[in-house]
Amino acid sequence: MEREGSPTQPPPAKRPWDSNPTSTTTIHSLTDDLLLRIFLCLPSLATLVRAALACRAWCRAVVSSPDFRRRFRELHPAPLLGLFFEPPSPVHDSALPAFPSFVPVRRRERDLSVALRGGDFFLTCLQQHPCMAHSWDILDCRGGYVLLCNVDQSSAQAMAVVNPLARQCRLFDYLHVDTFEGCHGTAAELNACLLCSEEEPASFRVVHLAHDESRVRATVFSSDTCEWKVHPWVDVPGRPSLSKSWLLNSSMQSNGFLYWVYKNYKYMVMLNTVTMEFSAEELPRFLKNRRCSFSVGETNNGVRCIAYATDFTVGVMLRRTDDDGTEKWMLDRATPLDAQLDGVLRKQKHNYDELLVVAVRDGFVYLATSNKIIDSASPSWFLSLCLETMKLENLFQRTYNSGAHPYVMAWPPCLVANNGRYKSACPGGQGPWNLVL
Repeated sequence: MEREGSPTQPPPAKRPWDSNPTSTTTIHSLTDDLLLRIFLCLPSLATLVRAALACRAWCRAVVSSPDFRRRFRELHPAPLLGLFFEPPSPVHDSALPAFPSFVPVRRRERDLSVALRGGDFFLTCLQQHPCMAHSWDILDCRGGYVLLCNVDQSSAQAMAVVNPLARQCRLFDYLHVDTFEGCHGTAAELNACLLCSEEEPASFRVVHLAHDESRVRATVFSSDTCEWKVHPWVDVPGRPSLSKSWLLNSSMQSNGFLYWVYKNYKYMVMLNTVTMEFSAEELPRFLKNRRCSFSVGETNNGVRCIAYATDFTVGVMLRRTDDDGTEKWMLDRATPLDAQLDGVLRKQKHNYDELLVVAVRDGFVYLATSNKIIDSASPSWFLSLCLETMKLENLFQRTYNSGAHPYVMAWPPCLVANNGRYKSACPGGQGPWNLVL
């Protein structure tokens, strides 16, 4: 009996696919499910953007799967690219235009560096506009957008929403309507806040707050309608004072709620941006201490929280129900950071006497060191604190004499389904806010 494979036996017949060159498996043969599983292993959102924009099929796979985007956000928090700093206040005193400045965070990841280099973080779209040569104040920074207000020597003239990564700018008129109509006595207005949605990144809203001696009212601009809508005056508890301004400017928000604190630190006004209903509650006792710096934000899993700093201790408060069935802010944990500060500041902690909370975003608290004894023009260290691990990271050193706004990379509209308008969002489309890294 002849052995298998003997030269006297005829060779085995070729399988059909062995002789068909078109049946070769390539990367384009990957199913969407397998492709998205591979994409989940990418290190950051910046890398995903570069990969997904390689071809229309890969872009379509990401756009068509909200579950993938949700899972990717859970595994890879959106990276901080840097902080925008407000111009020295007041900007009106200078004859030269003033613009916010941007300080990038040094990252080793190449794709993040590419995103920074390709973006318009100097806001040249505003500086080069022929009708907008005046100064610009930065009001808020959310969802990859920067909200700014154009001011001259008399009053605000226009507002702008800039997407630095997409190098796009949208200008609109500053409040056509009279927000003070029907006010009682003296009235004042506060800085506007920016509202964005992760699943509708091409749309945004701007909420402007005004108040008289005991009431508040919201006026909202929608990018979809390009109009301002004025909401009714609403009474709030605890008549603050007879002064013209009794609320602090704020860009605090979390999970669809905006927050403003009374200047006497007794109450906090909240606006539900879904129902547009106002409410107010008394601040927790130890937040009434003016030496306590705090801000409202969210944890890494999206839970509303308050992060505060007293000296070199950072605490976290969450909404919980007490024994009486009342929901209130309750202390979750407080962590001394003295030892970590000695390490990340290279034993320079003794040069500072406190930490200030700059902002709370997506599970990170952004902090700045301060020394009230030394000249306020001395540089501060800016740090980030992960609320999940309570680990500090040193970002950079800079003079801190005005507001700061973290700029976190957001999902570009070209990777998010926008009411089915896939064609205008994908590579090669003509839709707005296209992003190519």
